Amino acid sequence: MPGRVKVRILNARDLPIMDRASELTDAFVEVRFGPDTYKTEVCKKSLNPQWNSEWFKFEADDEVLQDEPLDLKVLDYDTYSSHDTIGKVYIDLNPLLSRESPNTISGWFPIYDTMHGKTIYQQ
Repeated sequence: MPGRVKVRILNARDLPIMDRASELTDAFVEVRFGPDTYKTEVCKKSLNPQWNSEWFKFEADDEVLQDEPLDLKVLDYDTYSSHDTIGKVYIDLNPLLSRESPNTISGWFPIYDTMHGKTIYQQ
């Protein structure tokens, strides 16, 4: 039976400087689950971006919900070259399948810096 997952990206804080000239970051988020990918708007020149995105909607069978995490990739937008990855967040959606658990997962999630192998934000 297909389930529905709705995702909304609100904000991030304390992102690293990705543009040395401005000492800021032009951040956006790729939200991926199963075969579908969505992107937030680019929040220019901020280390604490506020996206307040629309709701991104995914449909998936319970098997996919059990096997695949929600994949959030935080990137720095570059006009003339490929975008730089700031870090990633993986969210396990298994708690949504339990009848006893709430049907919402929310909060601040640590961003894993894929370049330096460390956590950017620790709760």
